[in-house]
Amino acid sequence: MRRLNYLMAIIMLVISVLLLFATVRAHSGYNAMRRHTDEYIHWQREAFELQRASDYLTEQVRCFAQTGKREYLDNYFEEANVSRHRDKALESVREFIGESEAYSALVSAMNESVALMDREYYSMRLTVAANGYDISEFPEEVRRTELSEEDALLSPEEQAEKARLMVFDDMYHMKKEAITENANECLLELAEEIDARQEQTEDVLNNILDRQRFLIIMAILVSGLTMILTLLLVISPLLRAVVYIRDDEPIPVRGSNEFQFLAKTYNLMYEANREQKEQLAFDATHDSLTGIYNRSGYDFFLKNADWATSALVLFDVDKFKQVNDTFGHETGDRVLARVAQILKGSFRSQDYVCRIGGDEFAVIMVHATNAPRELLHSKVERINQLLRNPDGDMPAVHVSCGAAYGAGDEDVEETFRQADAALYRIKSAGGCGCEVCPE
Repeated sequence: MRRLNYLMAIIMLVISVLLLFATVRAHSGYNAMRRHTDEYIHWQREAFELQRASDYLTEQVRCFAQTGKREYLDNYFEEANVSRHRDKALESVREFIGESEAYSALVSAMNESVALMDREYYSMRLTVAANGYDISEFPEEVRRTELSEEDALLSPEEQAEKARLMVFDDMYHMKKEAITENANECLLELAEEIDARQEQTEDVLNNILDRQRFLIIMAILVSGLTMILTLLLVISPLLRAVVYIRDDEPIPVRGSNEFQFLAKTYNLMYEANREQKEQLAFDATHDSLTGIYNRSGYDFFLKNADWATSALVLFDVDKFKQVNDTFGHETGDRVLARVAQILKGSFRSQDYVCRIGGDEFAVIMVHATNAPRELLHSKVERINQLLRNPDGDMPAVHVSCGAAYGAGDEDVEETFRQADAALYRIKSAGGCGCEVCPE
């Protein structure tokens, strides 16, 4: 078994190392696929940014042609000369993919957009002339744009109309479509390139996952083989004895002489130990004088009872010291034993009757949440009636009772405090009665 365990341990170590290596490679493959996806999203965003910037310029020049408001022209040149989102998007794509077909398509879109700006400058120049603005206040691109003699002779209304047509006619629309087509071609090329990269990475990742599955199957087989051999060579001869020991039963005396000897020895120890444990368990939880549960048993039940459905009833023998002083301690012990038996007979078998002190008793009533208070009063009256009419030479006594109904596991101490307070009030009032809290 030692050599077999060494061999299996070495095999499992090798499989674990290979599996760990495969897992690291699978993680790398996953990161590569994720990186390709992130790159495509970035490129797509940059391509859209170029088209968005071109559309923004179109929007501003059209608004300027329609309204003649200077702010639109300022927005146009702010984007074209300062923000320059088109140039930045083109440069970003070039950094990622270099001189590829996708980049060439995006360059074509950029060139179309730049070429369209000459038409937009001319429209702006017409709008400036139509509104009678001072040309010297406008950007250089507008100032250096010269109107044709024919357009210069047009009326302001005609110049404004032509300015609008230049950014709204079919020719302008065709050039915008060319920009869009080039941008879409760029995205198509990017998607094809990313698909090719992901297919390569996916093939590598699938191969790694196949190896992982193989290694996992091998690990399962080796573990299963180890368990079977251990069961056959080690565990099986001891199974029957272990079952009886676990069930705390004597072992059947059969099998080899050595095992029969062990079984007989164990059975003798088992029987002696069982009798001793039973006696110790009874003595630990029962009162030797009365035979009911003692303080240890009471503490155990107090901690483990379900106080959401239980009630605590405390009893105290009234003026018990006078009984001891008058009749002696032996008679006092007989009185306590009689009180215990009457209490035990007055409550249900499922309730726990305990002696917790010299002349102090307690009853833990389980499943008593809905028990009527009158029932407990009647029990106490019957107990006192029996104690006041003793048999033989026993002195007459009576008890006081304080009870409280629990409200939950967290209220055990509060339940005891209420019951003890109720008992104190009854004792202070002369005893021989019962108070239940809350009333």
